Amino acid sequence: MPPEDLRKAALAALAASGDVALNLHGIDHLDASALQILIALDAEQKRRQRNLQLTNASPRLRLWFEFAGVADLFSHNRAEQQ
Repeated sequence: MPPEDLRKAALAALAASGDVALNLHGIDHLDASALQILIALDAEQKRRQRNLQLTNASPRLRLWFEFAGVADLFSHNRAEQQ
């Protein structure tokens, strides 16, 4: 998915109320612009007391998240923190 399409999808997800879940099945790598969009989406969801959940990340993608320093960024649950 081109970064602009991901950005549009992220903005649409923010417009809806509630938590956002992204199924990453079949994705082995995200480029830097896609990662920045996910980080921004996560930050905005947290600001709104909502969650961003990434599901079905491949081992390779999880490793890439670790290398990028964001492996646990998307695993925070608002209910557990309150």
